Amino acid sequence: MNKRSVDEVLAGSSPTFTPSVATDAALDALVLEARNAGTGQRKHRRRNALWLIPGAIVAAGALTAGAVVVDQMTRLDVPIAVEYTTDTGVTVSCTARISSSLFSPRLAEVTEYYETREFAADGLGQRIYNYALVLAGDKVGTPADLPNSVLWLPGDENDGGWAPQGGRSALTESMLDFIILDVENELGLAAGRGGAAEIQSDCTGQLH
Repeated sequence: MNKRSVDEVLAGSSPTFTPSVATDAALDALVLEARNAGTGQRKHRRRNALWLIPGAIVAAGALTAGAVVVDQMTRLDVPIAVEYTTDTGVTVSCTARISSSLFSPRLAEVTEYYETREFAADGLGQRIYNYALVLAGDKVGTPADLPNSVLWLPGDENDGGWAPQGGRSALTESMLDFIILDVENELGLAAGRGGAAEIQSDCTGQLH
């Protein structure tokens, strides 16, 4: 019998197991959930629109105080208060910090908007919570629950294959829609432009 080479031995010992599509999908979901849970961050690409970073943003040194460029997104150093009461009567208070690639061209205006708007006083936190319940599958949504930047409800023909999210993920996405995307629309920052947004929060995702 001829002596086999090392390459032949290694080739013969290679695994023949091929994971199923379901296994691959489960592993991908696990990795994504671990990333979201570990960083408390969520990047968002607007549904039914192409979001692209519109070229290089100016250097951080050229920005006004209270802002910095991170991964080509301008991060505002303005903590935003989020307050709501759960359906079991628990009052929750936490904060969020935001970034967007669309902030820098009108940074002074955007910073002033976030510094002067009383998010807690105008009931936005409760709207964020109500929509988070919808995203978590704990409540049947109505058009009144939607942020202005979202044009679909879970379960309708435009939901893009929506599936219920965990509490923290649902709350984070709701905050991003109300606190960043709605404001970008209100200020006209997103008109005809693509971009990316990110939110960081110490909110734990408590929904009940």
